Amino acid sequence: MMSTSYLVTIISVLQLLSYADTIFISYEDARKAVIQAEDQLIVGARIHLNDVEDKVNDMFMRYKYDELGAGFYDPDVNAAGLHFFKGKKLVEQSKVLKFLKRMPKGAILHLHNTASVSSEWMVRNISYMPGLLRCTNKEGTSILSFRRTARDHGCATQYVRVSDERARSLSPATYDRSFEKLINLYTPVPEYDYPTIKHVWRKFQNMFATTNDALRYLPAFRAYSWRMLEEMYEDNVMYAELRMDFKELYDYSGRTFSPERTVHELLTIVEDFRRQYPSFMGVKAIFSTHRDVERSRVSEKFKKFKSLHKAHTDFIIGFDLVGQEDRGKPLHNFVAELADLPRSAKYFFHAGETNWYGAATDMNLLDALLLNTTRIGHGYALLKHPVLWNAVKRRDVAIEVSPISNQVLHLVTDLRNHPASFYMSQNLPMVICNDDPGFWGTKGLSYDFYYTIMSLAPNHVGLKTLKGLVWNSIRYSVMNENERRTAFENLEQAWERFVSDVAQGKVF
Repeated sequence: MMSTSYLVTIISVLQLLSYADTIFISYEDARKAVIQAEDQLIVGARIHLNDVEDKVNDMFMRYKYDELGAGFYDPDVNAAGLHFFKGKKLVEQSKVLKFLKRMPKGAILHLHNTASVSSEWMVRNISYMPGLLRCTNKEGTSILSFRRTARDHGCATQYVRVSDERARSLSPATYDRSFEKLINLYTPVPEYDYPTIKHVWRKFQNMFATTNDALRYLPAFRAYSWRMLEEMYEDNVMYAELRMDFKELYDYSGRTFSPERTVHELLTIVEDFRRQYPSFMGVKAIFSTHRDVERSRVSEKFKKFKSLHKAHTDFIIGFDLVGQEDRGKPLHNFVAELADLPRSAKYFFHAGETNWYGAATDMNLLDALLLNTTRIGHGYALLKHPVLWNAVKRRDVAIEVSPISNQVLHLVTDLRNHPASFYMSQNLPMVICNDDPGFWGTKGLSYDFYYTIMSLAPNHVGLKTLKGLVWNSIRYSVMNENERRTAFENLEQAWERFVSDVAQGKVF
């Protein structure tokens, strides 16, 4: 909440704007006062930087201004204003991105586990696993699996071995490029390949169908989960809260294993990973199920969530409904099914991932808040609801902002027009997330931070805002008190090493 003196400053500036022609103040002084008042509101504005951080901020701002300046005079090189698929090569040459990759980024609080790993790794590893099969369903979507149950997976064709297809292709490299297109939305011409939100969401959701069964194969699940942790760790992320559905796993002999085994496997992988990388603090899971189902199905999944949560209270922390909000059923439909939330669990609802205003979809924001959601997934439409965004600020409910996802999935063309610019300007509680990075050819969180600081934030802000967002990721996690205290201590140490390295020229 704002302090009294802080409110007085804002009120005084508003009065100045209203009566500037009748009070004795120079034009330039009035202009300066308004700019300063706005600067005091933005995320991170009240953070104090020490001398080393000031030096690092000066360095960072040179890189930022250089890129923005070039883009101002030539829109073709302005990655901040381009579609990610068109700007990706520019971003990957950026000193700003290099800085952000080295920067500790705290936690990822909105990440779907089956789209969390880079498609490049999937091709090199999962597609070369012995026994991988591919078929095609009646909609023309490829289905990958390690078991010959084509009828169960909606296949309209027989399964063929991926290894046989690769051997018959022009070359392994040619086949691998084709295979990667099954699990990556990237295209150099998104305006032609995805002319509407319907086209991009169809391909997006089909990619989950493509990989779903293959990633339930026990060896694939283990390798994929380990790589997910590696890609976070390599990008200087220390913790994550994953959206997962905890379906049954299976092995090559056809045996199936219950969701309880899935939990056990993931906990074991995380424990082993933390032994190898002690600074990584682990993951927690948000049980997720699709929103485009009947109420009875949500009720069934909610019961399964409660059972798993009871057995693993500190690991399976809450519940969410996922999938395209515009095409799925509104949250209001499931209020009765979701009424009996355990006191030790929380809701983390996707809400407002839409361009509609006053429709059932953006009203998910209202129902999410009435159901006492702990955070809001995306919250893109929140800007249009002043009562709700004021409630979000008053109740300190963090918005999980995923800039690249919102652009790729057709909510916004130019990320400089993303509503999170407003959320940032008002210091609404927000965290930066990556949603489904594997499906658009990124790793970790750095690319989303790039667009946050280059597109969503004002041109003149730098390290204070970045630090504020990083600290928010721990503040709005659901770590317990001891975990959060340790996380802040570890983050502070990592941050000090980072700024020291930058100041000494060890990054660039």
